Amino acid sequence: MATAGHADHGKSTLVQRLTGMPPLLGSSWTALPSGRRVEFVDMPAATTLAGLCPVTAVLFVVAADAGWMPQSSEHLAALQALGIKKGLLVITRCDLADPLPALRRARVHLAGTDLAEAEQVTVSSVTGQGIEDLRAALDRLADQMPLPDPTGAVRLWIDEADGDGVTGTLPVGTLHTGDELVVAPTGRRVQVQSLRWLGQATAEVAGAGRVAVNLNGINPRRVRPGQALVTAGNWRFVSVLDVRLNMLDRTGMPARELVLHIGSAAIPARVQYLGPNVARLSLQSPLPLRIGDYGLLHDPARHQVVAGVTVLDILPPDLQRDGAVVERAVELSKRDITTDGMTELRRRGMVRKGDLIAMGCTVPRAPAVGEWLFDPDRFQKLRSALLDAVKDYAATHPDDPAMPKPEAAQALALPDRRLVEPLARASRGLGIRMLAGRLVLGPKDALETLSEELALDPFAAPEQPRLSELGLTPKRLNAAVARGQLMRLADGVYLRPDAVDLAKAALRDLPELFTVSQVRTALKTSRRVAVPLLELLDAQGVTERLDASQRRLKGQRT
Repeated sequence: MATAGHADHGKSTLVQRLTGMPPLLGSSWTALPSGRRVEFVDMPAATTLAGLCPVTAVLFVVAADAGWMPQSSEHLAALQALGIKKGLLVITRCDLADPLPALRRARVHLAGTDLAEAEQVTVSSVTGQGIEDLRAALDRLADQMPLPDPTGAVRLWIDEADGDGVTGTLPVGTLHTGDELVVAPTGRRVQVQSLRWLGQATAEVAGAGRVAVNLNGINPRRVRPGQALVTAGNWRFVSVLDVRLNMLDRTGMPARELVLHIGSAAIPARVQYLGPNVARLSLQSPLPLRIGDYGLLHDPARHQVVAGVTVLDILPPDLQRDGAVVERAVELSKRDITTDGMTELRRRGMVRKGDLIAMGCTVPRAPAVGEWLFDPDRFQKLRSALLDAVKDYAATHPDDPAMPKPEAAQALALPDRRLVEPLARASRGLGIRMLAGRLVLGPKDALETLSEELALDPFAAPEQPRLSELGLTPKRLNAAVARGQLMRLADGVYLRPDAVDLAKAALRDLPELFTVSQVRTALKTSRRVAVPLLELLDAQGVTERLDASQRRLKGQRT
C-alpha cells in the first residue's frame, strides 16, 4: 500500500517507526500481528503519483498539529480518480497537538468518497502511541483486500533504473529468474538475471510488491523510469485510447494538451473530448494498457491534476465518418468496465484472440476463423452477406463468375482479406466453395470432397473403393497430382500435398529410436501409408534406417 497526504505530515517517519527501516528505493516492510507482511510505497513528493498509480490501498496521513492542507485534497482527488477504495486514516504527531480537530476536519473531506468509512487511528511516531493499534488496523484492512492473481500477465512499472537493474511495483503475476520479458514501449526482449524482494535475493516473486530486477540483454542507458517490463505476447503497446473522465477541475474545460500519469509513466497526451465525461487520448509514446486501467490527467501549465481516467478501449475505431464522434460518445457513456470476452466480442462483432488477451479479457467460446473470433450473430450475417456478394458478382460477370478474394473482402468490409477463404469454407453449407483461389457457387466436386477429408485426417489415404465412389479415375488423380492438389505416395496411395511436412513435424515428438508401429500410431494411419512414407523420408535424408525394425531422424546419435 502507498502513503498519501500533505508533505511534511510525517508519512516517512511513520513508515520508519512501523517498519524499523528507512524506505529503500521507496519501499519498506514489516510483519503484522497475524504474521502477514505488509509493504509500504513511500515515494518522494516529486514522484508521489508514480507511487499511487500501481497500488490498491493507502495510508492517508494528516498531522494533528497542522490539519487538513491543500495537498491533502489533491492526494484525495487523485486516490478517487485512481479507484483506490481501501485505506486507513492516520492522524500523526499526536504528541504535539490534540488529534480531534484534525480528525474531524479530515472526516468532513473524506465524506462522500470511497474512503469515507476508512478506519481511523491516532499515533505518535515519536512516543510510539497508537503504533500497535495501527498494526492491528492494518491486519483488518488486509483482510478486506483481494489476493492478487499470481497467474496474471506481468506488467512491472519501472520507477527506478540504475545500471542494469530496475525497480518497480508488481501488482499481479509472478516473476522468476530466467523469465523473458519485453521492455515497453521499445519492444526489446530482456531476461531476468536476478530478483530482490523485501531486501532479499529470491528466485521468484509474486505480486503485489516492490521488486528489484537485474536484467540481461539490454543497454542500461535504454531503460528508464516510466517504462514497463511485461510478459511477451500478452500486451499491446497503444498510443490511441478511449477513456472515461472523472473531472476534478470544475473551473472549465481542461486544456487539450495534458500529461497522462498511469503506472509510473508520465506521457504527453492530446485530448479529444468526445462528449460528457468521455475522451480520446493520443499519446506521444505508446504504453502497455488494458481495459479498466486507471490514470490521471495533469495540467503542467497549472501544476494540478484535472481529471482521472479509466481506460475503456485500447483499440478504438477511427472517427472519420460523419456522425461517428457523437455515436462513439453515446456508446462509451453507456459502457461498463468488464473483462468478459463475449461482451467485448458482441460489441466489436469480430476481434483477434490476441487482442482480447491484450485487453485483459477472457477468451470466449465462439466461431473462429484463424486468429479471429466472431460474435455468433455477426458470423451468420457475414456468411449470408458472402453468399449475396458471390451471387451478385456472378450475375455481373457471367463470363468469369468466380469472385476474387480481394473483392469479397471489400464487399464484406473485412479487416483482413485472409479471412475470406476460411469464411468461405465455413459457408460450404450455403453452396460457396473455393476454386483455384476464387469463390464460386455450386456443388463440390470429387477432388474438393477428398481434400476436405484429408484436411481432417491427413494420413487416412482413401482406398480404391472410396476413390471409385468419388468417381476419381486414375486419369483424374494423375491430373490432380500434376496440379499439386494431391501427392502420390505409392501405387493407389494419395495424400494431401503437404503430408511429408506434416509427417516430419510429427516424427520430432517420437523417441530417438522409433519403429513403423510407433509411426503408424503417431500419424493415425496404416502400414499401407506408413511404410512408403518412411521409405520416402529415408530417400530424402530425413530419416535413416538402423536395422530391420528401427529408424531415427537423420543426424541424431544414440
